[in-house]
Amino acid sequence: MRYVPQRQSFRIVEADADEMTEHYARTLSPAKVEPLVRGRRILVEDRHYSAGPFSIWSGKCHSGMKVTFSEPSDVYVLYIPLSSAMEIDAGRMRLTSDSGALLIGNMSRFEKLTIHENRGHIGIAFDKCAMVSQLSELLDMPILNDIELSATVEMSSPLGSRLAALGNLLWDCFDVEPDDRVSAIAADHLFRAAMVTILESVPHNYSERLARPVSPAMPRNLKRAIEYMVANIAQPMSVADIAREAGTSVRALQAAFQQFKDTTPLSFLRQMRLEGARRALADESNTFAIAEVARAWGFTHMGRFSAVYHEAFGQTPSETARLRGKRRG
Repeated sequence: MRYVPQRQSFRIVEADADEMTEHYARTLSPAKVEPLVRGRRILVEDRHYSAGPFSIWSGKCHSGMKVTFSEPSDVYVLYIPLSSAMEIDAGRMRLTSDSGALLIGNMSRFEKLTIHENRGHIGIAFDKCAMVSQLSELLDMPILNDIELSATVEMSSPLGSRLAALGNLLWDCFDVEPDDRVSAIAADHLFRAAMVTILESVPHNYSERLARPVSPAMPRNLKRAIEYMVANIAQPMSVADIAREAGTSVRALQAAFQQFKDTTPLSFLRQMRLEGARRALADESNTFAIAEVARAWGFTHMGRFSAVYHEAFGQTPSETARLRGKRRG
């Protein structure tokens, strides 16, 4: 199910440090904002639009400032430079975006952002749950570890020019009169096109799997195994049970799943159950409690269900259910 975003917008002009601190807390992440030159007033212009799991903004910092994050958000960000430079400190890593380099990173790793005088950029934020879901869809497998994604890309490179073009197109879709904006569904597809471009082109810890060639047609015993899992999704089952119903040995079944699905039979089963539970929790017509949905998809231990759900999707079952409630409202 695709989430249809609802737009919200913010605009600030010539904000001081306290106003910028409030602005960051409202739009991105709680942070302390200070001028680069002590005692100097912060001069910033910024327009910010929020669209469901995505947001986009464009601004210029005339005076320079330092942003120290206290609770970095679980979002991935893309900065498209318009002028001057900024640096991001993330642990022992420092990423620099000057006027010729885009910057892409996991904001939950950010500690400090240093924005120099007359820095201007377009920023795009993708919620972790959206990025994880997109990668899971591309790989057709669960994403159980964080996507380690931090890089700078030259604007003059083919990838840099494509990302800059997508970012500018998205900005043009929002920063216009309401009657001239594209539909929320069209904007959603553009944000997702940007995510796919990043995931397929910027190196990260899942890049090798994405680059593998598409597998040939699945063997019959693997199809039968998956059919058995689907038909008995809520029932407890072992690898031996699945192999027996598929008419093959445990070793052959494990080898088939490794070759064609790049995972184990039980990991594949768990991902099917998680995806099913997520669809049910996100379904606006669903009236069942979270525990009932979990049991219907084969999860009997609520604490464990919540933990593996968060690992797979970057949000808890209750957060998914709350988003469904907001869409109803």
